[in-house]
Amino acid sequence: MQVMHRSNSRSLLIAVSLLVLCACNAQHDTAYEFQSIDTTVSSRGVDVPVTYVQPLVAEGESFPLVVMLHGHGGTRNEAGGYTRVAEGLAAKGIASIRMDFPGCGDSTESFANNNLSNMLLDIRASREYALGRPQVDKRRVGLLGYSMGGRLALLDASSEGIYKAVATWTPEARDGADNMIGFVGGPEAWNALKTSAAREGFALFTTRWGQEQQLGLKFFTDMEESHPLDAVGNIKAPLLVLYGDLDDVVRPRVSESVIAAAINSPEVVRHIVKGADHGLGMYSDDFSLSEDAVQTTVEFLSQRL
Repeated sequence: MQVMHRSNSRSLLIAVSLLVLCACNAQHDTAYEFQSIDTTVSSRGVDVPVTYVQPLVAEGESFPLVVMLHGHGGTRNEAGGYTRVAEGLAAKGIASIRMDFPGCGDSTESFANNNLSNMLLDIRASREYALGRPQVDKRRVGLLGYSMGGRLALLDASSEGIYKAVATWTPEARDGADNMIGFVGGPEAWNALKTSAAREGFALFTTRWGQEQQLGLKFFTDMEESHPLDAVGNIKAPLLVLYGDLDDVVRPRVSESVIAAAINSPEVVRHIVKGADHGLGMYSDDFSLSEDAVQTTVEFLSQRL
């Protein structure tokens, strides 16, 4: 793990804060029990499936919240990786909420509704639901996004000033659609799919893992018009950028570009999961890789919230 501080004065403040946090943690070695609630949240006139996890604390106590965003075509559990993050946070006294985006997991919508605009609305609706729960401290809110969820996290954090810490896993953060154009097979394939979506209402695309997706026209236009790297410069919270050194979907240089663009974050943490591809071990038998990602993220967020 490599930590970079943007200014000496801020570094001193952060160092002092971490000492205080460590002292507090030393006094609270017992893990919290927690409960997990599966429900739905209304957004855009549809029911969005969410899982809200909260620690069981004493009456009158409050706790932070982390909003968790899954990747393109993934689910709110991310093969159990996100479930483990949520449980790890809860054991440290931190609540979380994670949602299924359109066409994913338990969502009843078509994947044709899966676009940045809809997902950002679902993030905000889910966050507001969680912030309305008893004992959630509205002043201590964090954010986690994986892959496309990382892109969404950067966009959301840049426009919403409430986040006190932002964590990203291999964020899909190239400005415009450049990275996704490569993912679908190049400019010619991208343009053909976009034309089909405009004509038919959606374009059928099969991912390299065999997943069939109906891509709506707004998926294409939202990607082309979004600028997550520009957004990074507006984030004023500590930032974690975690990625696998063998990632060939969102290559390490993309994650490094996020680090370089985070000019207003008081603290930027780079963490490289050695031997991990884009799945960070969540979709393989190597538990140690995903555990590295999970534990690093839980510690990063718990120490800053």
